[in-house]
Amino acid sequence: MTSTNGAARMTTMNLPVSRAKARPERSLTLAAPFVLSLTTVVAMPAGPAVAACVQSGSTVTCSGATNTGFGTGAEKNLAITVQSGASIDVGNAQKAIDVDSGNTAINNGAIVVGNSSKGIKGIDNNVFTNNGTMILGTSSTAMDVAGQNNILTNAGTISSTAQSTTGLLLIGAGNTAINSGTISLSGTAYGIAADGATILNSGTITVGSSTGANGAGVFLLYSNALTNTGTITAAGANGVGVSISGAGNTVTNSGLIAATGADGLGVVIDSQNNTVVNNGTVRGGTDGYSLRSFAFLASGNSVTNNGTLDGRIELMGSGDSLINAGLITITDPGTALAVGNFGFSTSFTQTAQGTLALRVDNTGLHDSVWVGGTQVNLNGTLRAVVQAGLYGTTTTYKDVLATSASVNSRFATVTSSSAFFNAAATYNANSIDLILTRQGFGAVAGETQNQRAIGNALEAGYSTALTGATATFYAQLLQAGSLRVLDQLSGEGTSGTQNTAFNSGVLFGQTMEGQMEAWRAGNRGGGASDAALGYAAEQPRGPAASAFAALKAPAMAQPRWNAWAAGFGAGQQLAGDASLGSASLSNRAAGGAMGVDYLVNPDLLLGMAAGGSCATFSVDDRATSGRLEGGHVGAYAMQRFGANYLSAQIAYSHFSNTTTRTITGVGTTETAQGSFGSDQLGGRLEIGRSFDFGITAVTPFAAIQAARLWQGAYTEASTAGAAPGVLGLSYAAQSVTSLPTFLGAKFDGRVAFGNGMVWSPFVHAAWVHEFRPSRTITASLVTVPVSAFTIAGASAASDSARLDLGSRLALNRWWEVSARVTGEFSNLGQSYSGMGALKASW
Repeated sequence: MTSTNGAARMTTMNLPVSRAKARPERSLTLAAPFVLSLTTVVAMPAGPAVAACVQSGSTVTCSGATNTGFGTGAEKNLAITVQSGASIDVGNAQKAIDVDSGNTAINNGAIVVGNSSKGIKGIDNNVFTNNGTMILGTSSTAMDVAGQNNILTNAGTISSTAQSTTGLLLIGAGNTAINSGTISLSGTAYGIAADGATILNSGTITVGSSTGANGAGVFLLYSNALTNTGTITAAGANGVGVSISGAGNTVTNSGLIAATGADGLGVVIDSQNNTVVNNGTVRGGTDGYSLRSFAFLASGNSVTNNGTLDGRIELMGSGDSLINAGLITITDPGTALAVGNFGFSTSFTQTAQGTLALRVDNTGLHDSVWVGGTQVNLNGTLRAVVQAGLYGTTTTYKDVLATSASVNSRFATVTSSSAFFNAAATYNANSIDLILTRQGFGAVAGETQNQRAIGNALEAGYSTALTGATATFYAQLLQAGSLRVLDQLSGEGTSGTQNTAFNSGVLFGQTMEGQMEAWRAGNRGGGASDAALGYAAEQPRGPAASAFAALKAPAMAQPRWNAWAAGFGAGQQLAGDASLGSASLSNRAAGGAMGVDYLVNPDLLLGMAAGGSCATFSVDDRATSGRLEGGHVGAYAMQRFGANYLSAQIAYSHFSNTTTRTITGVGTTETAQGSFGSDQLGGRLEIGRSFDFGITAVTPFAAIQAARLWQGAYTEASTAGAAPGVLGLSYAAQSVTSLPTFLGAKFDGRVAFGNGMVWSPFVHAAWVHEFRPSRTITASLVTVPVSAFTIAGASAASDSARLDLGSRLALNRWWEVSARVTGEFSNLGQSYSGMGALKASW
């Protein structure tokens, strides 16, 4: 009732939360099993505004804090602003702002109301906006209009922990509600309740809580148009995301509508001739429904699903129809598999774009569709969603679709959610059966070599009679939707320790190689005469002799001892092999070395070195990473024979390796960590001859570089959260060989600046062929009794081009600095490294 004979108005309204039976006439008092009372009786005396809200002409500014509201319910055409930092806090049965028509009210501050109260209330042609906060007591409403052509906007926060609250209430034609903010009412509540309004939600609406019951995110009476691009959630038991209780409504969802509590309903229809178009997700709670209409209340309703309907469906009104061009499924584990989980009284149509996903288990239980009408139009995909369990070779599911009409059409595709099952349908006169056939873990079409290797090992251990942890493992494995689960289980990524160890050993070897190269190229500082030092004693024997060898210095000026220190860093990327099923690898290394060498005679250099390195690797596609801490010792020698030379080096490395894998796709995500030691012995032998071309010497060369890596056996420790895991692997001891050969040329320049300073830029280029590029591991599951399997990791490149750019600068006969950058390029990837060194000679 609304009264205008004086300064007081009274509005009485009772609205149901869900499943209310609407009367044929437009009544604002509705009967229901649960009734949310929004009764407000307010009588406010006329008079001027209190000091906290100051009126000047048609402008009202609220800038302080007050416990008294503004307005009598008769004000028109005012502009009211609650400023940021200001507040209106009123008690029970009061209104914070109470006006009539044509007003604009903006809350940028805080409005708090007690029980049976209103935040902002008006009649016609008002524009109310909340940019701040509004807090409600029991049976209270944040913004309330009972007239025409009002616009209510919430861009801030409306909240309450009390019962029987409403965020936005709009009764009358031509009203608009816009929510881009947050409406959070944890008691039994309506987020938005409307009759004849346009509702636009791009924000968040949440009603109810895990300990509450009932409530509706949006409650629609007659002729409303709801467009949702945000989130609408009913959290309590028996809650409703969107309740359609009157006729002629249109709901378009491109966001999320969810009822998360027990028996929750995503969208419920209690009336006639409504239209629902879902382009987003509508989800029901445990034993609830994503979509439901009641036979004794609903009729003529039309539903089109282009998105996801997740939960049971019961569309039982006379003439109700559903067109599925999206996905129909049940993902809630608490909703039991049952015949008739999807029921349609009249019509069910699935287009070519639609998917009907029915859960099946190993005992023969399944979801099913029942259509009681005369229209069953099938197309698109029927998908069997495999539940955890141990399955025999073949399982048949009777009547996954049953109808009183004839089955005159078929699904275009029948598939399984599991990579290890084939699915097929049998079409009967009034029903459809589904047949599921299990495939061997190593016999699925399209498997890679690695996947077949672990799949065959797993197949050998499979049986429907398994028990305990092994049965659980296989039951969960059979649910896997992709063959990638085999890659996750294989431990392939840990093979990255091998390429990383070889790379670290090569970097240490390059520090020794750099010292021999400096001596070979004659880059020792000059004496007082600026003569070059360190070349062969013999005179040139022909035109092919190196010009550098002719620059003989007095033997007494030749330094005999050299001490040096070098630092290095590198990065490498290698692509995987699709046919093997290996994933790409990247690694990084850094470290340093120091050494000393001795010039035994003018043509023989001997030295030794020691160093350390730290390297990391990552195989992102296998969620695997690791770290290698290395220690290195080595010896080297170079013998010159005129313009010819022979160099050799040998090195031993020990690595402490740690690995970490994240394993997904089989039950709970697990983290497996391993730790082990490895040893590497490697060497390099190189021959070459120098030719002089003026200020440049060209040296063709050939080299062979061999390394053997011994990795110790180890077992991963796996955890699933705080509990022990079951997917860890035991790795066998592994021996791996690297055998690259090099064929190329070295270009060395030499410029003397006087006073003993000599600069020697250089470019080295080579073709590299790796005879042993394979990198493999052999492993077995720790807790599942299956045989060991061998998996190939990312291989080294078989052929690559290598380029070294750098220079050495002899500051004088005692000190030299050098730097170089190396790149190696192949069809599998590339690597880059940098090195700098300082040498002292005496």
